[in-house]
Amino acid sequence: MKKRNWNFRAGLMASALAIGLAGCAPVGTVDVSKAISNSYAIKSAQSSSSLTFELIQEPSASLTAEQKRVMDLFKNFKIDITDSKQQGLTSASMKGTLSYGSSSIPFHLTMTDLDYVLDIEGAKKPIVVSNSDMAFGSNPAAVAMLTEELQKQIQDLTLKAVDSMPKLSSFFTNNFPNPKNIKVEDALITVNGESIETQKLSLEVKGGELIGLVKGFLQNVLKDEQGLKDFIAVIYDLYVPIVKESIKAAEASMPEGEGNPMMDQITPFLENKTLAVEFLYTFVKGSLEQSVANFDQTIDNLPGAEGGSLKDALNDDQSLKMDLYLDKDHFTRKSLTEVQLAFPAWSEQGIKSLKVTSASEMWNINQPVSIDKIDVSGGVINWKGNSGRLTAGKLVGSLDPKSDLYKLLKDELKITKKNVSMHVPAAGDDSLNFLPQPYNNEGTVMVPVRFVTEQLDAEVEWDAAAKQVKITDPLTGKVAVLTIDSKQATVDGKAFELEQPAALVEGNTYVPVRFVAESMNAKVGWTQETQTVEITRD
Repeated sequence: MKKRNWNFRAGLMASALAIGLAGCAPVGTVDVSKAISNSYAIKSAQSSSSLTFELIQEPSASLTAEQKRVMDLFKNFKIDITDSKQQGLTSASMKGTLSYGSSSIPFHLTMTDLDYVLDIEGAKKPIVVSNSDMAFGSNPAAVAMLTEELQKQIQDLTLKAVDSMPKLSSFFTNNFPNPKNIKVEDALITVNGESIETQKLSLEVKGGELIGLVKGFLQNVLKDEQGLKDFIAVIYDLYVPIVKESIKAAEASMPEGEGNPMMDQITPFLENKTLAVEFLYTFVKGSLEQSVANFDQTIDNLPGAEGGSLKDALNDDQSLKMDLYLDKDHFTRKSLTEVQLAFPAWSEQGIKSLKVTSASEMWNINQPVSIDKIDVSGGVINWKGNSGRLTAGKLVGSLDPKSDLYKLLKDELKITKKNVSMHVPAAGDDSLNFLPQPYNNEGTVMVPVRFVTEQLDAEVEWDAAAKQVKITDPLTGKVAVLTIDSKQATVDGKAFELEQPAALVEGNTYVPVRFVAESMNAKVGWTQETQTVEITRD
C-alpha cells in the first residue's frame, strides 16, 4: 500500500512540474507563452534527443540477488534518438537505440497518417499498429458499434487537438506563476553545425514549491474569467461533434417512436455553444472556489510517506532543472532537463531515488523535410492480430527468441507472465451466473475456452459449420483444434485424447482445463479448500 501511495505522489509531482514548465509568465525579454505556443506551430523539423533513467542505489541497502539483477539491468536505461524527422502533423520518423545494462537495440519508427510502423532489432518483420487500434483500444466489438462517421471523427480528434494546443497551452502559461528560481541570459550554441545566438531560459523547481505554485494557479484561474471561458470553448469545439454523432447513432438504434429524456436535456447545450460555455463556466468556477477555499486543509490532510504529510513528502529531495535555448523567433533550439525523484517507500528495494535526464536539439524548423520510410515490401506483423486485441504475447511472439529484445521483455521484464485463477462453484450456486463459470465434470474441470485463452493472450476462432474451436498461441506459435462433443483434439496436427469432450453450454465452449493450459506451455494447479483452479505461465 505504501508503494502505491508513493507512486501516486511521485506521479502528482511529475505532472505538476510539467504544468509548471508550461506556466511561466514573461521573464526579461523572453515571452515564455510565445515559446510554448511556438512548439505547437512547428509543422516540420529535424531533431535529435536522448532520455535517460538512472536508478540511484540506497548505500546502506542489502540487496537480494534478484534485486541486484534488476538494479544492474536498469541502473542506466537510455533512449537515444539520433535522427528524428517531422513532415507535417501526421508524418514523422525517428531512428535510434534503446540501451540498458550492457545491451543496445537499434530501432526505426515511422508514423504516417497516425499509423505506426516499428522496425526494431529482434523483430521478425516490421510491427504495425494502426490508428484505429490506438483510438479504440483492443475491443473490436466497440469498433463495430461505432458508425463510420463517428470512427472518422474520433480518429481526426488528434489532428484537431494539435491545432488547438496553442490556445489550450496559453491558458496555462497565462495563469501559472513563475517558480522562484528562473533567469535569462544570452548564450551562443551550435546545433547541427550551425552557430546560433539564443536566450537561455533556466529554471529550477523544488518539491517544496509545488503546493504554492498549484494554489497560485488555481487562484489566477478564478480571476481569469475570459481565459477560462475560452478554454472551455476550445474543449467544446473538440468534443461536441463526437457527442452529437454518438447521440445520432444511439437514436438510430432505438425502436421507432421511443425517445431518451437524457438526450432531450443535453441537446439544447449541444446546439447552443454560448449556453453550454456559460453553464460549464458556472459549474467549474463554483468547484474552483470550493477547492481554493479548502486548499490548505485538503493539503494538510493528504497523507505522505511513512505516515507523514504530503508537505513533508514534497521536499527538496525532488527537483526539476531545465535550460531552454530560444532563438530570435522564440523557437526552442536546444533543451536540457533533469528531474530528481526520491522514493522513501522504495528504500527496502534498495532504491534511493530516480534521476531522469533529457537533452534535445532541433533544426530545419518549418523547412522542407522528408521522413525516412521503413521498407515493408517483405511483409509486416500486425500487432493487433486476427482478434483485434493488442497483447504482450503477440508482441513477444513477433520477436526472434534469440534476440536481446525478446530476452528483455520475456525473461527480464516478464511481460508475458500470466496467472489466471477461477473458482469452481458448487452445484446449484448461480451467484455469478451472468459470467461463464468453470464446472466439474466427473473430476475434470471444464473451463470457458475463450475467457481462459484470451487471458493467456491467445486468439480463438470458431468454425460454426464444423463445430470446431481453433486456438492460436502467438507466443509459442502452437495451434490447437477441438471439436464439440469429441474427445479428439490436435496440437500442431498431433492428435490428443481429452479427458472429457469439448462441450457447448449456453453458447460458450468448454474444454478440459489441463489440455488448454498445457497446449500453451502453462501449468495447472488446484486448491481444494477454495475449489479454485489456477493457470500459470512464465
